[in-house]
Amino acid sequence: MGLPTRRLSERLVNSGFSDDCIDPPKSDSALFIYCPRACVAATMSLAGKVYAITGGGSGIGLATAQILSRRGATVCIADIDPAARESAALYFTEKKAPFTVTCVDVSQRNQVEDWLDSVVNKFGRLDGAANVAGVIGKHHGLRTVMELEDDEWHKIIAVNLTGTMYCLRAELRRVVDGGSIVNVASIHGLKGTAYDASKHGIVGLTRAAAKENGQREVRVNAVAPGAIFTPLMQKAWDFHSRPEDAPFDEPTAFQRQGTPEECANVIAFLLGPESTFVSGSVYEVDGAWL
Repeated sequence: MGLPTRRLSERLVNSGFSDDCIDPPKSDSALFIYCPRACVAATMSLAGKVYAITGGGSGIGLATAQILSRRGATVCIADIDPAARESAALYFTEKKAPFTVTCVDVSQRNQVEDWLDSVVNKFGRLDGAANVAGVIGKHHGLRTVMELEDDEWHKIIAVNLTGTMYCLRAELRRVVDGGSIVNVASIHGLKGTAYDASKHGIVGLTRAAAKENGQREVRVNAVAPGAIFTPLMQKAWDFHSRPEDAPFDEPTAFQRQGTPEECANVIAFLLGPESTFVSGSVYEVDGAWL
């Protein structure tokens, strides 16, 4: 099929699969590669890598930071919530893992730029980032477009969409060639008020950035979580005055909420060397949303 097999096998070696890969036959008619380590992504080392994670103090962001840290990476967490920052700092301190935790409002460009400058100045590099920070409105799921209030619209767009753009733009300017960035959209950004619009925008940003940075082999992908039980979901339930014993009513075939770790596993896959030919994609993590 005209595929340069030798070059591809060399790329696999350079990606960290060298110990367990068997070179394919030197033929253009077929390509066979056996890489058992590709099936055990969680064991692949990220030692020496530096990742920035917004919204990293709780929920999906914290779970992502924990997975990356367990694989040897240095994690640089940004979060606006002081309690979340304190809790995350305590966790990584107890683990004796390399980390930083910084107060950052992603809707403020200067704060984003200063934070990422500090990351690169301290560690000398940025290998990737997960843009997880986001908000919902007090009327999330309760009001139609006709009923939207200006202040709620502006707040959600400022954090979810403009904030993601500020982070993505700053990360692209600093990330190493061959690095990886993952944006957190939502299943609402694929299926469907202000929250939905902000997440649709993230999908568009992701795909545009992936195409624009392909020559550097910087990968830009997104995940679209469904009903993942996080502090943000709890806040939505609080807005709705949802009773604690309310029956499960999310439109997912699995009939349960997902965990932050289940979404973070996908983010970690996209950030790591297992996904070096994946870019511009949106991974739905939703238990088969109906």
